[in-house]
Amino acid sequence: MFQNNQIASSFRPLCLFVILLWPTLCFGTTETVSLPVTVDYPFLRSLVIYQYYTLPGQKAMPAQVDDGCTTVELSEPKISAQDGIIRFENRIKISLGAPVLSRCTRLMGWEGYLEVLQKVKLDHNTSTISFQTIESRLYNLNRARTTIATAMWNMVEANVLPFLDKTTVDLSMPLDELKGFLPLLFSADDKTRVEKWLQTLRPRQLRIDEDAIRLDLLMDVELLDQPKDTVEAPTPEEIERLSRTWETWDAYLVYQIQSLMGKPLTRDERADILETVLETRHGFIAALTENTLGRNLVGEQFIWSWERITGLLRKYLVQDMSGSPMYYLAFISSSDALAVLQKIGPSIGLDISREGLVRLAKMISQGKAEPMLEYSYAIDPGLRTLLGFGPPLDESGPAFDIQELEIPEEKNEDTNTNQVSNWPAFLVSCACAGVAPPEKLEAIKPWIPSDEKDYWDRVKQVIELAVVSTLAKNRHEEKDYPYFRLLCLATAWQESCWRQFIKEGSKVRYVISCNNTSVGLMQVNERVWRGVYKPENLRWNIEYNARAGTEVLELYLQKYALKKMDKKNPLDHDTLCRAVYAMYYAGPGGFNKFLNRNKTKTYIRPDELFWEKYVLVKEGQFEKVAEISSH
Repeated sequence: MFQNNQIASSFRPLCLFVILLWPTLCFGTTETVSLPVTVDYPFLRSLVIYQYYTLPGQKAMPAQVDDGCTTVELSEPKISAQDGIIRFENRIKISLGAPVLSRCTRLMGWEGYLEVLQKVKLDHNTSTISFQTIESRLYNLNRARTTIATAMWNMVEANVLPFLDKTTVDLSMPLDELKGFLPLLFSADDKTRVEKWLQTLRPRQLRIDEDAIRLDLLMDVELLDQPKDTVEAPTPEEIERLSRTWETWDAYLVYQIQSLMGKPLTRDERADILETVLETRHGFIAALTENTLGRNLVGEQFIWSWERITGLLRKYLVQDMSGSPMYYLAFISSSDALAVLQKIGPSIGLDISREGLVRLAKMISQGKAEPMLEYSYAIDPGLRTLLGFGPPLDESGPAFDIQELEIPEEKNEDTNTNQVSNWPAFLVSCACAGVAPPEKLEAIKPWIPSDEKDYWDRVKQVIELAVVSTLAKNRHEEKDYPYFRLLCLATAWQESCWRQFIKEGSKVRYVISCNNTSVGLMQVNERVWRGVYKPENLRWNIEYNARAGTEVLELYLQKYALKKMDKKNPLDHDTLCRAVYAMYYAGPGGFNKFLNRNKTKTYIRPDELFWEKYVLVKEGQFEKVAEISSH
């Protein structure tokens, strides 16, 4: 009995020790992260104008006395920093006068520039940044140092300097948004844990850098012993959920870049935006196809895209302060915080939700509306323009929201069902057959594959007409790009063996890829080009599909291949076409990857298959299309 009591007594401290350490044993170590709040000077200038420079022409009048006869007017505010001090410059116009017989008599005046040097302070209790003038300087219109009459300087000292010290940056709203946003990046089970983290949120000392005022917010986070992303492979249900989350992310990315619509974007900036969209979409398709879709994909794509376009968003959004400017700061700070946490990623259980992305989108809209972030396949003309495509393609012709059609059998028609059975199973999608209007059926019938030479000639002509149309639309002539025709013909051959449809019995289906994303003659990927092309037309209108495919190839040729290749050692036309095709199936990143493979002659299967078709097209052996397609 004594022995048992002794054992129990010695065990109690151990139990107490385990209980006290249980949170650490569950969640691992604690790490302090730094979340940046960046008040860049273009934003600070916009905030000052929004708050105080409210007169027409972005002017302010800090002094107006003597019945309006004596005034001090400020305009053209500029803010910068030097050696840890803020430089606040204004154009200043002083007019001293007196009312005489109900009219102003001007006594003296001066116009030049006023520059004040200001210290920056942070009130930790109110989370407010304020400014205090420590020195002032006057310059004439030629930017030379000067002095002014005492009476005028007294007006400046009494009215203007206090006015310039009124500027404040109240961080409470962006911080509240950040605190509301961060819990939405985690599962509901982690809510209590994240709220504890937020209780440790504390500011560090301000830094006055050359480009911005920076404040680091420190927060203590608990790391998981076993990151969630490594616990087990996603189930089919989890993959479905991850796909829906990715779709929301894609809708958010489009919403984010559409905030730049109407801005004077350069060609290079539009190309960067387009590449960002295409790379994230191709990345998702690759993850689905290769069965590598993980819980961290959205977070990884967020930080990658944020690093690419944050400069554009900071450059242009700061110019649009139609709502509260603090929403801009909240959006930038929350996005920066997500980027920081994503670098820790699975170690803290990050799991970006739809609600989190909607909250970010609402900050972009400056709180005006609740963004839907709908993943829609409808054409978005604004997106096409923003990405550099121009007006939508002509949509006249057959277009159906079904996967197969009933085609009435004609007498003596050779359906050749064996021909269809030779096609890989992934090209045949299962669905209930629909019925199309007679005139639409007649438009489809000429493009149902047959062994007749006329069929292959018709398809070839469709592709060639699309080539001419695409080049003409972009003010290019075919003689300047003779290889582009070869590229388009070979791409269609490789992608679909020059087929828009396949027929089995009385049913006709459009050609579709194994991952159910690319359709028709040119195998245009519906997910990658969401909002740019109409799926129903891509599926059932061979001419629309051909124009879309050639438009994509021309874009990759002009905006990427010709632009990125070494001008001193340009690619020959054959290699150039191979590089463009590599982008066609893998996205803009495929360009450099192909060039690396080309250097070492270590080609992958798509490279080799396209090259076979390209050589045959270049040699004019179009009869091989029918021969290869029948096997």
